[in-house]
Amino acid sequence: MKMPEMDGFQVAAILRQLQPHLRIIIFTGYASLESEARAAQLDFYEYLPKSNWYDLLLPTIERVMEEPEPRLPKQRPVDLEKSASQYVEEGKWEMAAMALEQAARIAEFTHEWKDATRLYTQAFEHMKRARGLSVETQRLRELAECAQRIAEEGEE
Repeated sequence: MKMPEMDGFQVAAILRQLQPHLRIIIFTGYASLESEARAAQLDFYEYLPKSNWYDLLLPTIERVMEEPEPRLPKQRPVDLEKSASQYVEEGKWEMAAMALEQAARIAEFTHEWKDATRLYTQAFEHMKRARGLSVETQRLRELAECAQRIAEEGEE
């Protein structure tokens, strides 16, 4: 994902603009939960570590070739909310926020703006508990406010 001038996410976004139904497979030597969540948000087909690419590449390509239609997101918002609840029980506030943000992005995609508002607001609260009023926390608050405005405009 790290390259000179442009990262893999930027390259994939450009490819997605050119070919919207393209199934993108990312191999990374810098795997992290944050980049995996970002890959899921961008609807990559698969996000895999380079460490064992030789075991994963062929089966992944075979799945791509066998599936006639693009897959639905791997997780539904309700599953992500359950994951977030489990993270909260374990005191993993940042992980809970990330799961809720991912659920909110799916709600945005399906134009369920009230749900997106609720999920972003919960993500904001958990991230605030984890990091205080960081840039990331403020970004979640702004996303919640934006989703709220869109929800209100839809009611008019």
